[in-house]
Amino acid sequence: MTAPKRGVGKPNIVLVEWRDARFYSGTRKKDEVEGFKMVLFESIGFLISRDPVTTVIAGERNDDEAYGYGDITLIPTGSIVSMRKLAQGQHC
Repeated sequence: MTAPKRGVGKPNIVLVEWRDARFYSGTRKKDEVEGFKMVLFESIGFLISRDPVTTVIAGERNDDEAYGYGDITLIPTGSIVSMRKLAQGQHC
């Protein structure tokens, strides 16, 4: 799924499932560490851009040409488990 070029159409609304790192402080036993799991996130937003390194979604958009997007999330593209289009951009 590709994002529209800036100024060309409206972005699709997507649901992104992705895994992120976790940090556990302190000293742990091996059997406890083996039970640790990655965190699975679900993020919904307007797909702004996507390249091999970063996928960018926005939680909101407005009609201001200079500052059209807010609540930006940068997701490591390699961490994405799935991405599903929820709504077509031109109908938003």
